[in-house]
Amino acid sequence: MKGMYFVLTITIFILFSGCIVVKEKDEIIKKEIEYEYIPAKKSKIKMSDKIVRTELGDMIASIPEGWFFIEPEGTISSEVFAIAVNPDFTLSAVFSRIKKTNEIIDIVDKEGIIGLARVSFTKHTTKNFNATIIVDNYHIYDSNSQDFAVYSYTKLKRNTFGKSAAFISSINEYYEFSLVTMNFTSNDPPTLTQFDDIFYSILTTLKY
Repeated sequence: MKGMYFVLTITIFILFSGCIVVKEKDEIIKKEIEYEYIPAKKSKIKMSDKIVRTELGDMIASIPEGWFFIEPEGTISSEVFAIAVNPDFTLSAVFSRIKKTNEIIDIVDKEGIIGLARVSFTKHTTKNFNATIIVDNYHIYDSNSQDFAVYSYTKLKRNTFGKSAAFISSINEYYEFSLVTMNFTSNDPPTLTQFDDIFYSILTTLKY
């Protein structure tokens, strides 16, 4: 019972921290976007043999050694298909599908994965009542000839930090992978360097 309560606590925290949101119509950020290609980084941490895979089989990824999956509860968005946390409960990796709407399809058709990343970020800001701000420009991350639109953000009210990668699978499905800090324990959070090493190590294993 205690274990179930703790998992539920983590799930509720992830939900209300704004990393998982649902909205049918998104207001797109109206500002000029600057971005650049960033060469892929090699994995700097040891990865486990635990696999994230979509039901359609169009995306697969590994999680770091020592991390474990928690089951998304009924309160979590149906777009989320996998959540993994680190042993210190200071980081969560969230894998989700971005539901297609005519509006989102039009944006992606015009702007590609940068447009998809903007949609993704707008979902975060909407859930947090505009208390989430982007902290770097959208950029294209090229890993093994696969492109991801990456951006970082901070949630002001909760003093948490996140980085997300939006991408389009080989069968034209829209996805997002996010790494987000959690601050409901007394454990020290990772440094920015450690955070990036984990984020890009997971991203390096992601295949679509």
